[in-house]
Amino acid sequence: MAKAPYIEKTPRMWLIAYRDAFAFRSSHYFISFLSEASAMISGFGKETDSIWSFVVTSPLSIEAPRSLVEVVIYWNRPMHYWFKTLQEDVFRSTRPLGSVAAVLSTYIVSILMHGLNFQLAAVLFSLGVYTYVEFTLRHKLAQVFDACIEAHPCRQRCSHRHKAKQLSTKLANVGFGMLTMFHLSYLGVMFDMSSTLQEKGYSYSHTLSKWSNLHFASLWVVIGTYIFYLLI
Repeated sequence: MAKAPYIEKTPRMWLIAYRDAFAFRSSHYFISFLSEASAMISGFGKETDSIWSFVVTSPLSIEAPRSLVEVVIYWNRPMHYWFKTLQEDVFRSTRPLGSVAAVLSTYIVSILMHGLNFQLAAVLFSLGVYTYVEFTLRHKLAQVFDACIEAHPCRQRCSHRHKAKQLSTKLANVGFGMLTMFHLSYLGVMFDMSSTLQEKGYSYSHTLSKWSNLHFASLWVVIGTYIFYLLI
């Protein structure tokens, strides 16, 4: 029996998506490490005579992630801390509209500050939705199963019955980490480093075509995840 073309093409499409997204992330790591070196040469990060530290990004926390929330934090740590200060004001001012509106409004501010670029706006807005769904689901699951499976690592002495070192908890966190890698491949596929479009900028049709080639799979997974959150 012949296999369906869709089934044959799907694994290859996702391997290409992961490759393109990884290439984009690697270029980000290079620029980040270059900025770290430049900052340290200028004298930033000096704590003692022997310890110098100025961390911009943490590749291991992105390539082997615990959650999308952690990826957002470790992608550009100085920028995250700066945005966090700004977003606290935005979050507080929009909190009366509800937690969803408050979270999304902070990402909308980020979109405006990055420039009105559809490609970046689509990724940042998607991250806003994805991280909200992920955070709320894992918070509820942590309460239901009394386990250290929230988006952020628990403190050393948390009240959960099932600690982070237990096998079941580790497997759950690894599963969520693999789901995060799936989302990162989907969100990063549009940043095709080999495309000639990057010289003049990516259009909205390029972005949508990249996601369409993957059948908007990540979006459907997030919708399913949110429905599951509402049901439990």
